[in-house]
Amino acid sequence: MERGSIEKIGAVFAEMNRYFEERYRETFAIPEDALQERKSGSMRIATFRFNWVFGEADGYEYMEFYRFHRFGDEHARIWEDGTVEDLDILETMYAYDPKIPGDEERKREESARRYESLLEELSEAGLLEKVPGHTAINTFLMLQKDEE
Repeated sequence: MERGSIEKIGAVFAEMNRYFEERYRETFAIPEDALQERKSGSMRIATFRFNWVFGEADGYEYMEFYRFHRFGDEHARIWEDGTVEDLDILETMYAYDPKIPGDEERKREESARRYESLLEELSEAGLLEKVPGHTAINTFLMLQKDEE
């Protein structure tokens, strides 16, 4: 990857969010001081919560963000050269085949393990400082142990 600039991260981010700005009629931009000083943060825009952090890997800077929305989340990393890397999101649904004995239980457990693992990664990255209520409720429902 060719080294770029922090300005390119901001430009790519602005381009990515034109759809959201048009849809919600809200300005959606990382504050300039946060971008220049690489300050992590969180903001509520229209009906979603947006958290971001800055980091470095292998000598390259990036901004990673998680956008929480009740109709679907988005999680990505924008590298300093403008490359966008889509990352996993917290998913609460899973599919199973009712004709296969035990498939529902297996898929529920696999889904809960993936959810819990990603939750830990997001927490370590600093992307869970503020979360919307629906995410807190979904997390409780995904990780609760069935009591019989």
